[in-house]
Amino acid sequence: MGARRLAAVLALTVAAGSALAGCRSQPDVAVYLGDRTVSTAEVDRIVKDVNAEADRRIADWGHKRAADPNLLPPPIVHTTGDEVVSLIVLADAGQRIIAERGLGTRAAPADTIAETFGLPPTDTYVQLWTRYLTGLQSVAAAELARPLTDDEADRLFEAGAADPDADYDEAVHTFKTSINLGPLFGAQRRFGDVLDAGTIAVNPQYGPVVMPVVMEGRHLAVDFPEHFEEG
Repeated sequence: MGARRLAAVLALTVAAGSALAGCRSQPDVAVYLGDRTVSTAEVDRIVKDVNAEADRRIADWGHKRAADPNLLPPPIVHTTGDEVVSLIVLADAGQRIIAERGLGTRAAPADTIAETFGLPPTDTYVQLWTRYLTGLQSVAAAELARPLTDDEADRLFEAGAADPDADYDEAVHTFKTSINLGPLFGAQRRFGDVLDAGTIAVNPQYGPVVMPVVMEGRHLAVDFPEHFEEG
């Protein structure tokens, strides 16, 4: 199994409610999800907990490596408020799409996600990723599997979805011929439609909503359909 890494692959074309206005302008609210809110304090806590654990693991690995220079690093992940907010927003949006379209649910494996990040399955960050990937997989499974356009393949490369030392032409060709990546962009459009509806709003102190994915070598470590249909 290749090394896994995080890549914020697709910046949504909608700024997810961008500036909060009128009654939705409380500075201590990070996200409005319809009638439900998520506070900036909650987002900060998730970020602090994840990064503190990552720093602890790095320090522990450094001490042990003094005795064993060949010791490989443990799973380590750092996060940001922007990423956590994106996960919160897209996890909610995915559930809305599943309910509204009557889609089947393709559950993401919490244990595998936890192992990837080196965190327990009960960790809030792991649970956010699990809910987000469950929604993404479920929505993508209902989309058309197709080759990518030149623009889509270029966007994947520019976002860091290829190996760092990959040749541009080779990587873009690989993306374009991988027909099971098409549903990723179909799902992106579905998520964008939910954000366009205006029932989700994000505090402007956070960046644009992005669709983060876990990379395994050159492949997305997400269960997308592998069939191809002419559309």
